[in-house]
Amino acid sequence: MAPPIDLEAIKQMSWTITTTYTPSTIIIYALALGVKGTDLAHCFEAHPDFSAPPTFGAIPVIAIMGPVTRSMPSFLPNFQPHNHVHGEHYLELKSPFPACGTTTLTTTAKILDIVDRRSGVTVAVGITTVDASTGLQICYNEWTSFIKSVPGAGLSTKPNPRGAATATHPAPKRAPDAVLSHKTSPEQSALYRAASGDLNPLHIDPAVAKRGGFPGPLLTGTCTLGMGVLHVIGAFAHGDFGRFKNVKVRLSGPVFPGEVVRTEMWREDGGRRVVYRQVVGEGKAERVVISQAAVELNAGDSVGESRL
Repeated sequence: MAPPIDLEAIKQMSWTITTTYTPSTIIIYALALGVKGTDLAHCFEAHPDFSAPPTFGAIPVIAIMGPVTRSMPSFLPNFQPHNHVHGEHYLELKSPFPACGTTTLTTTAKILDIVDRRSGVTVAVGITTVDASTGLQICYNEWTSFIKSVPGAGLSTKPNPRGAATATHPAPKRAPDAVLSHKTSPEQSALYRAASGDLNPLHIDPAVAKRGGFPGPLLTGTCTLGMGVLHVIGAFAHGDFGRFKNVKVRLSGPVFPGEVVRTEMWREDGGRRVVYRQVVGEGKAERVVISQAAVELNAGDSVGESRL
């Protein structure tokens, strides 16, 4: 019998990494999400409004989840890497990403919660990223993984409430207030893989994808997340990245390069919150790839036309 998971001891663990980026990193990441090359505010470093997409904060998160995941066999009985799935994500932007020169970030991760899900456990990792030169906090993420076949006896069967980070947002039973679509390119998975640093071969190698039970390579979940945030900001914030406050999603299914991703959006709370879901396919072939999702927006102008 596997030893019980000592959650309190695990919460004392932490991981820290340092990463750097430049305006070129921002541009490549934006293009990998599907931002148009003609959108100079997000693709030209000399534009006066040049800025990083809010989900640029996923890059240091992806980097630190490598050492976190490699440590999991030391505290999760029966852990196997192939049973590890990115299930939910929360990202809150605290301050804009510096967008000139070379910026160094320090990112620290800690285990927040482990929940018994009967067939395995979910592990919530809290991740804080700061500007290494100033100490200013840039963003906070929570990456929640579902890990099959890990025994959770003795653990809670419900997550510890953490406000917006653990909220769920079912899609309303009415027509969406806005719908935007993005046709992924055949190269998008490979491009996002390189831009984000997520070098899992599942996102590029057909043989690895087939061994995992998929018909071919699939997009990284944070790529689908990033596309959805772009759609929400485009539809409800005039494309202004500065309006973004936070996003919470459940990653419900894969997207394959070449598929059209449709983001269906509903305004709530006077437009300060946008509930959304992302789907691919039509009719009986439709499948949800992002669910229980919402973006909170900072105060600003009323809804306008998308410029994305």
